Amino acid sequence: MPVPVPVSDTAPPGPTSPDNRSQRGGRRRTIRWTAAVAVLAALGAFAAGPRSAPAAAHRSGDAALAARVAGLLPDGQRAGGSVGVSVAVVDHGKVTRAALGTTDGSTPVTPDTVFETGSAQKVLTASLLGSLLDAGKIKLTDTVGRLWPEYTFADPAVSGITVEQLATHTAGLPSFPPDGAQFPLAMAGYLLGGDGYSVLGDPVRALTRLSGYGPKPGTEYSYSNLGYAVLGETLAKVDGRDYPTALRERVLAPLGMKHTTVRTAPGTPDGAIQPFHTAGTPVVPWTNPKWAAVGTGTWTTSADLAAFLAANTAPNPPSALALTHTPRAAVADYADRDGHIGLGWQLWNAGGTKVGWHNGLTNGSRAFVAHTSDQRAVVVLANSTRTPTEKIGFGLLGISAPEFDEPQTPHPILLAFTVLLSAGAPALALLGMVRPRRTRLSRPLDRLKAVSLPLTAATCWLLALRVGEWGHLPGVVSALGAGLLAATVVESVRRWPALPTARGRRPWLRAVTFALPTLPLAALLCTTAVITAQLP
Repeated sequence: MPVPVPVSDTAPPGPTSPDNRSQRGGRRRTIRWTAAVAVLAALGAFAAGPRSAPAAAHRSGDAALAARVAGLLPDGQRAGGSVGVSVAVVDHGKVTRAALGTTDGSTPVTPDTVFETGSAQKVLTASLLGSLLDAGKIKLTDTVGRLWPEYTFADPAVSGITVEQLATHTAGLPSFPPDGAQFPLAMAGYLLGGDGYSVLGDPVRALTRLSGYGPKPGTEYSYSNLGYAVLGETLAKVDGRDYPTALRERVLAPLGMKHTTVRTAPGTPDGAIQPFHTAGTPVVPWTNPKWAAVGTGTWTTSADLAAFLAANTAPNPPSALALTHTPRAAVADYADRDGHIGLGWQLWNAGGTKVGWHNGLTNGSRAFVAHTSDQRAVVVLANSTRTPTEKIGFGLLGISAPEFDEPQTPHPILLAFTVLLSAGAPALALLGMVRPRRTRLSRPLDRLKAVSLPLTAATCWLLALRVGEWGHLPGVVSALGAGLLAATVVESVRRWPALPTARGRRPWLRAVTFALPTLPLAALLCTTAVITAQLP
């Protein structure tokens, strides 16, 4: 007769024991909660995330001109990098205008929408110079040392730079001040879609500190934003008013350019567009009053610039404007066009037609203005850096300009990089959290890793929103990443109580290996979050 075997109180529970069922039920509840949070995060990110809409879907103004512009967009009728475009064509004083796309992904652009000018502002700055030259208040041969006697220059060659050299980019200056921490901060802001110019100080003071620069015998054309910023401040000083006031009174008001403004504080004027790197990736507009002559914080409409170009192409233009079109220095890059630089204007000979033009590029806007010797002109303004304004402008003038040919779509590597940052990094972080196996390349899961994994994923995901190619990728990719990121955070919180602070024999070494990558990631995350919060 078999003897019954007593069941030990410490025996492991069987497969159908209450404890086992409770554990499985707990895991199922955890999975359901994690999935619910992930889905909600994904839906929220999809609703508020990047969008791509065909710019040609919304049109206003002259229908024929709008159709011509739509045909010149690289995206055609498809969604892509272009967001909004405003165009004006001048033909012997007659102005025709059209607009395509949206200001912010939903609000249609109209012919009166206000855009950033970018460096197209330089021809307005040069026109201010022409006005002061015409009034006898300044000479092209005046030097910065003579015009700024209150400053001591570190290099006599720099103090000897003339007004003409500043206005024609032949002063031998760098584009930005090379010293100090301003330049790397400005570049970081630029790359992340922030206002990189906001960290730059007084350009004249920066000029006084330069050594080893300045014009030399045979100095060639070399584009310099620093030079034009100094020029703008110099013109304001000579006029006795600040740059915005001098420009308004001497150039804008006489031509009726009521919607062309210079901002002295961050933000956008009424009726302005939202700048975009590419569709779905908004960026912060640039603002810095000391650098306004370069094209920071400067806004306009296609109608205002059309009025400006009409005055430049008139049979008898104002003398202040005529002074800006005299060729003054050769531009080697455009030698096959007999390229020269006037005061601000690039001057070409395109198959027998003389052309004066300038373009502009900010973090999220592009601009192009051009006029010809046969009294035609064109303005193209766009709130996306993926819109080829030069190609559109020259195309509307019937001028071939292969110099400005651009790829139809971003390089596949950029698209793959966006997917990897936005969805791949959160997926890997979640995998590392739910499958915390130690390998040669991965430490076992502890609290330090439970922090670093979601932090890394959040940084990559947010960085993708700032620099990604969302004009050519569906928003569901970003939404998927948001869901995976939320699941990683939930799993980290769930595991936290049972984890040691640091695993391994040398906790101090583990702390060091945690801090080295985590601190820069945290700084990048905070910087990106601040830039995102600054968006209009």
